[in-house]
Amino acid sequence: MSGHGGVQAVRAIGRCAVSLEKAAQRCISVLLELIQTKVNYVVQEAVIVIKDIFRRYPNQYESIIAQLCDNLESLDEPEAKASMIWIIGEYADRIDNADELLETFLETFPEETSMVQLQLLTATVKLFLKKPTDSVQRMIQLVLSAATNETDNPDLRDRAYVYWRLLSTDPEAAKDVVLANKPVITDDSSQLEPVLLKALMEQISSLASVYHKPADTFVSRQRLAVQTVDTLGATHNFAEEPVTTAAAAPQAASNGAPAAAAAASSAPVVDLLGDDLLGDSTPAAAAAAAAPRATPGGLDDLLGGLAIAPAAA
Repeated sequence: MSGHGGVQAVRAIGRCAVSLEKAAQRCISVLLELIQTKVNYVVQEAVIVIKDIFRRYPNQYESIIAQLCDNLESLDEPEAKASMIWIIGEYADRIDNADELLETFLETFPEETSMVQLQLLTATVKLFLKKPTDSVQRMIQLVLSAATNETDNPDLRDRAYVYWRLLSTDPEAAKDVVLANKPVITDDSSQLEPVLLKALMEQISSLASVYHKPADTFVSRQRLAVQTVDTLGATHNFAEEPVTTAAAAPQAASNGAPAAAAAASSAPVVDLLGDDLLGDSTPAAAAAAAAPRATPGGLDDLLGGLAIAPAAA
């Protein structure tokens, strides 16, 4: 089983367990068998999906936690570490050596990613609220100090300040916040509206099937218009017409060049703006429009070439 294929297979098993309650037990058995293979990427992906199974079926399959804890050394991916830390914190009251397990992760707290640091902080607080022993109290002090003084991550620092204030002022309120019952997760990946599902099926060979959105929601309409024009041009051979006109132009120029020149010299200049549009058709306005522009520079150029009659002597 290849790496990518193995990861996808484990994820599919986890999705079946979350979606089908009757198949959850069988899926967990298969996941435990895969963990026994000791293949690194399989073990890590199995821990991730088992965390989702615990969130879907709380307090039902915690008997397998011991087997998960035996594979802590295999975890080196941030998501797998965060998932295992969540499991330890969530079931800290049922794991005898939960403090020792968390200490193995706390040794590298400054070097961990923000995902792992956030889970370590929350899991340590959960452990302290469930088992307020002296060793756990020292542990929570170290974590809160590191999260508030030795990090530049605002999310981690702010969460640590919130926990610190709750624990120092009202531990019971901290329990209500941190240990509150959480809603179970559901697999909504297959819950699509019939109209949307039909549209996606018609566009299954495009990116619409990947984004789960119709193509017109993420493709620019301007780009579609350009492509449509290009398609029409190719269909009607619009590109050939200018070539024919251009080829006929030299012949027409050689045959009737003198007549065209004479017609151009005798034809009146048409005012594109129109006299009516300007609202001024007096001879003075025509003379002003026909006056030659002054040479560039000076006051005449700033005035736009307007013909200004000299003052009478």
